[in-house]
This record gives sequence, structure tokens and C-alpha cells, in this order.
Amino acid sequence: MIEPEMAFFDIHDNMDLAEAFCKYLIQYVIDHNYADLEALDQRLQEEEKNLPKEKRRPMGLIEQLRFVTDNPFERITYTEAVHLLEQSKPYKKGQFEFPVEWGRDLQAEHERYLVEKEFQKPVIVRNYPKEIKAFYMRLNEDQKTVAAMDVLFPGIGEVIGGSQREERYDQLLSRMHEAHVPEEDLWWYLELRKFGGAPHSGFGLGFERMVQFITGMSNIRDVIAFPRTPGSADF
Repeated sequence: MIEPEMAFFDIHDNMDLAEAFCKYLIQYVIDHNYADLEALDQRLQEEEKNLPKEKRRPMGLIEQLRFVTDNPFERITYTEAVHLLEQSKPYKKGQFEFPVEWGRDLQAEHERYLVEKEFQKPVIVRNYPKEIKAFYMRLNEDQKTVAAMDVLFPGIGEVIGGSQREERYDQLLSRMHEAHVPEEDLWWYLELRKFGGAPHSGFGLGFERMVQFITGMSNIRDVIAFPRTPGSADF
């Protein structure tokens, strides 16, 4: 994972950083390795030409990369995302494999619908229900959601997950109790906020997932430099 953590950043600053970071990485590859991308694009076309149309990717590799670099990321709340999914044709026709309901996490099929069909651009979803997110994410004023965000790309869904962290000691302690996280196990984490802390935010970008997206590989195992399989590590 690539994990920046920024002081004095709220959730909106965090989204700005995530968008700029993704665009920088992809544009760098386009600028410096375009011939490689053309070869990978051709490989992808050859790989998919015998697949049924419904199983092919919605766009070519280079087109998919420019889909990210050339479009401002759409920003919506989790509640708005659920509403859009409930109004969608796949939902009404029962074509989603997983249920859509406020309080449930979004699945890859839901995320891809939002990106590829609803907005036709990358999407950042924020303000998820607190019950499905970690205790250290900042509680919003509605007391129901937290300042969490996911960045969604075409083809793969979520590529980044992050949040504004809970810097308020009392709120953090309350959330730990709600989530049944023992205070004694994370006493050091509480101490960091006990005497006041700066607002801060961060996110995790799956490096291998980003490499998979840029290269167009269908299996993430093909881009893992150091495979993590059971029994493969000596220590």
C-alpha cells in the first residue's frame, strides 16, 4: 500500500490529494512509457476478441487511462450513491448480484455501474455509515456517518480507500466502545489525542491494483512483484 497521511487535511483536502495523485501516476506512465502501453493495449484486444461482448471491457487500455486523467472525478455521498443505484435499470431488473440497501457496503458491481454507466468518469464516494467503517474515522455531525472516502475506477471499482481521522479524544473513545475495541490494546493511540491533536486525513492506494489497472492485466497475480502465497515465506 501507498499511504500518505496529511496534517490539517479534512475529507475534502483528502479527496483532492487522492485525485491529483492518481492522475499524476497515470499521466507519468502515458508520458514516459507510451510504447509499452500500446503493446499492452494490443495484447488486451487479442485476449478479449474471442470473449462474448458482455464480458469484454467497456474501453481499450489507453482509452481507459485517459478516462481517468482527462475527467474531473465525480464526488457524491454514500447516501446519494445508494439512491442512484436503487433508481438504476440493473437494480429494477434484478441484475445486481448483491443487494443494494443503506447500511450495506457497496460491491464492485455497484461501484462499476456508478463509474461506467451513471457518470462515465471516476467517482469518489464519501460519508459512509459508521457501522461499516473503522472506529478511527471521524464521526460526522449526523452521528450516523463517518468522513470516509473511496475512489472508484472503471473496470476494477475501488482503487483507494481513506478517511479523515477522528482527532477528538472523547469521540474516539466513544467509537472504540461502540466497536468493542479494548482500550488497553490501543492505549498508545488514545494518548496521541489525549492532549489535543491536529485534524488529519489519509488514504491507502493499492499499489498492485494500480499497476493492474495501468497495464490492463486481468489477474492481479500477474503484477505482484513478491507473491504472498501460503507457505512461500521462510520467516
